[in-house]
Amino acid sequence: MKKVTLLAALVLSSAAFSQNLKISEIHISSGSGSMGSQNATLVDFAKLAPSSTILAMDLSQLTPYNYMYFNGFGMNSGSNSTSLQLGLQCAKMPKITFRVGLTHVSNYGLLSAHGSFYESAPYDTLTSSQTGQQTYIDSSHTKSYDMNYSNQQIRLDGAMIFRMFPEKRWSLHTGLGASIGMSYSATTSLRYWESSSINSNNGGYYNESGKNETFQNKNSLGAALYIPFGVDFCIGKKREFWMPFHLYLETRPSLNINSINGIGASFSPGMSSALGLRVKL
Repeated sequence: MKKVTLLAALVLSSAAFSQNLKISEIHISSGSGSMGSQNATLVDFAKLAPSSTILAMDLSQLTPYNYMYFNGFGMNSGSNSTSLQLGLQCAKMPKITFRVGLTHVSNYGLLSAHGSFYESAPYDTLTSSQTGQQTYIDSSHTKSYDMNYSNQQIRLDGAMIFRMFPEKRWSLHTGLGASIGMSYSATTSLRYWESSSINSNNGGYYNESGKNETFQNKNSLGAALYIPFGVDFCIGKKREFWMPFHLYLETRPSLNINSINGIGASFSPGMSSALGLRVKL
């Protein structure tokens, strides 16, 4: 009986809340940044690509290292996102806008591993029989691997937005947001290559060979908690046609949760930015 009463109360309160909501805005935004990353081992990638011929090779000679790259405001794990959201206004909370909708996230480098081996040695010395000039020839040999896990995600995305100076042409906003969804097109990519070169002051020789492998993985969960910080610009102040249109730039520090089948869940900080169009209805 208590469960039925609680369920009824939730339904009634939701219905009452929805009656006080109205759609006041449309948001379209696109951004990039970092959704967090996890340095992995060959053992981790063996779980994601058990039939890999690259992982079946002897890679013990190669030294693992962490590869750093920048994307947007973050590094290591890059992401691009596109959002379509509605702004909802509640009569009982006129100073808060509830922003809800869908966000598509493209993640790459959520899980990565890198390793390399390099050696160089004198190859030969040639001496001219006419001038006696010596030519030194050196040889080098490199082995490397790059392994990455990436996915695409569709998320439900919602945020409470508080605006400062909303009546002005330039305004600020902040709030609290969260997103959660499932991945699709989860992919593990493996690359291994070897290169050899012979160098001298009269020229040289270079050769490279290798292989690439791609494996599809099971779908997994992705989620984030974030704090939006933004600045908003009203395009029109005099012409009525342009008055509803606003451009905004938003930065979002976040705590990201990514679950990878066979590996587990990881928690990592991230940072992203987005450029958006807000249309008041």
